[in-house]
Amino acid sequence: MNELRFEGAGKYMVDVQADSLWIHKGMGAHWLEVQLAVTAPEDWPGGRLLLVEADLFAPLSNGPRAFLGAERLSAAFGNGPFERLNLRFLLTGAQLLALEAQRVGDLALELEVRGFLPGIPDTKGFGSGPGYPGTTHAIEYISVAESRWRSQLQGLGRSLGVEMTIPFPLGEGPQQVAADALREAQRRLGGNDVDGAILEVRRALEEVGDASGWPWPANSKAKDQLTAAERWSKVRSALEHQASGALHRDSGTKGCAYSRTEAEVLIAQTAALLRLLP
Repeated sequence: MNELRFEGAGKYMVDVQADSLWIHKGMGAHWLEVQLAVTAPEDWPGGRLLLVEADLFAPLSNGPRAFLGAERLSAAFGNGPFERLNLRFLLTGAQLLALEAQRVGDLALELEVRGFLPGIPDTKGFGSGPGYPGTTHAIEYISVAESRWRSQLQGLGRSLGVEMTIPFPLGEGPQQVAADALREAQRRLGGNDVDGAILEVRRALEEVGDASGWPWPANSKAKDQLTAAERWSKVRSALEHQASGALHRDSGTKGCAYSRTEAEVLIAQTAALLRLLP
């Protein structure tokens, strides 16, 4: 529990309810919700609005904390000097996966809270009151048991696992063309054009082949004699061959209907190869 102290207006107590933290599915993202309890001063006059700013951070073991999101709410205290505020922070799948990657044991978060009291009259009846209208920040430390956190991640289902991050190469050339093709594949997939998305992946893989410089091994070469570059060349070729099936021009894929999940996998794997380009 922490306090937000105002000069001439007393102190407001704030307390995060750690067991109220939940992760919910959203459209293309997720949101993390946590409840903040706010208690007005004992001599609270009623009818006074408290503006609350809350920033969410994740402490890092190898450096400063990482910013996750911000929420701005007001506490009206319509039913007395106590209010519960539901703070909601929009998080991408990449942010949740990063949180999980750096977590050791229980999940640790920090909530930085500030308060503002608008409309407090000063000694002349104007302005925002005696002293500074806002408070210095208070930090609430949130700890979520590992078992509870993992259970909530599992509740998100497969929606958490399909985050597809595409690198953003600088300049022009095959790398940029490949990245543009993958972003177009994501756009087409968003419109449920699965075959169109996979064909864009095929275009991207062709550019990867041109830019990589990975040599194609001789047919007489045994698998265990292939160099790392030759093996990457084989991987890229296998992905391109799979993506070519969306054309339905060969007997093996003539009646095949690719699924959205298969398109997502091809996009993610091609994006991973794109990161290997010089």
